[in-house]
Amino acid sequence: MDIFYENIANSATRNLLIVSLIMIFTDIITGYLKAIKNKKINSSISRDGFIKKIGWLIAIIFGFIVDYILNINLFLKGTSFVCITTEGMSIYENLSEIGVKLPFSKYFEKIDKGGENNE
Repeated sequence: MDIFYENIANSATRNLLIVSLIMIFTDIITGYLKAIKNKKINSSISRDGFIKKIGWLIAIIFGFIVDYILNINLFLKGTSFVCITTEGMSIYENLSEIGVKLPFSKYFEKIDKGGENNE
């Protein structure tokens, strides 16, 4: 456990963890705001979202453990960057659906509509 605290004291690792947690928390908040606005609050969707968030936390911890065992600094960074990017896109989509005018929201709409037509 001391090794965990020592590595968390590293500012780069700490910053990655903090940003990942902020992104996860912000996605939860914006997801709820979107559900409230669309009047689609559903406990099973909420449960699935929380399971996904717990999965991200497990993946980040797993990345930390792999980095520690192999004595490299790759898996935690990679996992955190994927988490931050994925959650950031979700936050952007949620804010766009809430009605916040964002510069690139039209591109997300096209991607989403294109995916629906192909399925």
